[in-house]
Amino acid sequence: MRIGMKLEIGFAEQDAWRTLAGGRDVLALLRALGASAVETPVGAETDGSALARHLRLCEEAGLVVSLHPYSEGTRANPAYFAPDAGNGCAALHTGFLAVAAEAALRQHVAVIVNVHAAAAPAGHSRRDLLEQSVRFFQWAREWCERNAPDVRPVSELQIAPDAGEPVQRIADNYAELLEIAARSEVGVCWDFGHAFLNSRRFGTELDPPPELLGRILHVHCHDVDASDHRPLICGNVPWQRFLGRLIDAGFDGTVVLEVLPGAFLAMGGLAALERSISALVSFRRQYRGNLA
Repeated sequence: MRIGMKLEIGFAEQDAWRTLAGGRDVLALLRALGASAVETPVGAETDGSALARHLRLCEEAGLVVSLHPYSEGTRANPAYFAPDAGNGCAALHTGFLAVAAEAALRQHVAVIVNVHAAAAPAGHSRRDLLEQSVRFFQWAREWCERNAPDVRPVSELQIAPDAGEPVQRIADNYAELLEIAARSEVGVCWDFGHAFLNSRRFGTELDPPPELLGRILHVHCHDVDASDHRPLICGNVPWQRFLGRLIDAGFDGTVVLEVLPGAFLAMGGLAALERSISALVSFRRQYRGNLA
């Protein structure tokens, strides 16, 4: 089980990271605290050269990399996927899958590409959006099998929209997430904070069904207070229980601490970062005594 950190392109120039790290090298700090992986958010606006430099920098620091494309609200979203050469969704994700393939060759470790399923305005047929999501992930898996066998596309548990929010997100519940994973034969990213908020707001099941656990290849771990994506200091999300269930099911992937530097600064600064990573390191060391 690796411990990872969400890390945006250009982090070294961001005031929040500079303040949080206190002038120290951010990557060296993360390594010293116990992180060994990073997940980088990307999208249509991402500059390819900047992404390449970012990934190389992380790899040279000894950090395993993964990618997290964002496309909600754009024509590159899986809601608009078609397996055509000119399709915006296919083009955008082919580019990121190819970048992941190059990273996998360099780091000799499979690379996760974590994608949200379809999202569209409420007027769209939910069943059609689910079918679009299945088609997209099946296409992504088949593309990787042909071109990038060490790249793993996964579908993330999404956060359900607030009441009145004019959008619907496929796979914001375990039943849809399992259907996508089973039919398209891809893995899953379990977002702990999304699971907690969906359950607290709408009364959905907090824990996934057993048949989903073995499909989980990647984790987003964060706590929740009034907001999502908080350091692991609030005590609300039962992340230790979640991880225990995953490990019992054979999980050995990356647990990404999906918290931005501003949230750490607002909740204790460097101490909040240290406590969060230390909690994951301690859990890994102590759980059944065989994960260190």
